[in-house]
Amino acid sequence: MSSIFKKIISWSRGKSLWLVHYCSACGAIEFPPVVTSPLDWERYGYMPTPTPRQSDFYAGMGYLTKKSVKLFLRVYRQMPNPKYVVAGCNCTATGGLYWDSYATYKRLDDFVKVSGWIPGCMPLADDWFSVIVDLYDKVAKTPPEHKGDPILPDAYEKIRKWEELEREWAKEYEEKMKNAEIKITYKFEETYDKCSEEYEDLRICVTNVKKERIREVLKELAEKGYKLFMNINTVDLPKEGVIEVYYIVANVNDGSQIWVKTFVPRNDPVIDSVHDIHPIAYYIEKEVHEMMGVEFKGHPDLSKWILDENWEGPPPHRKDVNTHEWVAKVYYGGYKYGR
Repeated sequence: MSSIFKKIISWSRGKSLWLVHYCSACGAIEFPPVVTSPLDWERYGYMPTPTPRQSDFYAGMGYLTKKSVKLFLRVYRQMPNPKYVVAGCNCTATGGLYWDSYATYKRLDDFVKVSGWIPGCMPLADDWFSVIVDLYDKVAKTPPEHKGDPILPDAYEKIRKWEELEREWAKEYEEKMKNAEIKITYKFEETYDKCSEEYEDLRICVTNVKKERIREVLKELAEKGYKLFMNINTVDLPKEGVIEVYYIVANVNDGSQIWVKTFVPRNDPVIDSVHDIHPIAYYIEKEVHEMMGVEFKGHPDLSKWILDENWEGPPPHRKDVNTHEWVAKVYYGGYKYGR
């Protein structure tokens, strides 16, 4: 191929980039104005496509959860060469507001080469155009045989390594809990069917029940009209050796609520499932199990629901699971940012 034809091909590519975009959250808020007048992205020669098969420009926007990075790479692999990546907002560069989140990665260029960055929280539409025009110039000067921005050779190995570290920490934490001689100093007195605490203005009654009676009491309350199951709240009390568990039910006729309070030992947090009494508890119990490590005996499936592919470590909402320290150690070599 003659050099003049190569220049024509590169020039035409640089004037017609077709876009597929990844938007996880607020990083994409300023992107829609790029479509509207007076900016009108089609005047600049690029447009979105419904499939990565016809795309050569990938715009990454928003925080990078572990699930979303895998999805990003899965889509990017399906794009034909040459292909290019532009990363929008602070989250793709440093983790942004979520720099110390256990469930996010910090930099998109840990996984794929990035041709341009749009800083900001959120980036302005004009900033998107500035980077895109620079990308046009870069593509126009790039030989046709160039493949664009590659996925880094160790991208998947990094993910595997970090997930394995999380699993190791989960095992260590589980062993610590099993072997710990936890002295329970928690004071608890059963008060059902009277209120141990009452908030008349909110129409809330808190009543204490031993965990062995939780199913019996919830059935009885349902018969009294408290049929709306709203939530299961938990409070971790490591110094007292327990996790408080609150079952919140409401009366649809008068709007009053009863919070049925009980507790489980932290090193053996087992309580009966109530999903057959209140079907919505099926999902709530899964979440409490993931986040706080409470085991619901009789639940048919306590597999991960929210944290699946996002966190392999110990229950992240327990107070002695220091996810902030973990992130600083694993991703920042022990250095902690000031807040």
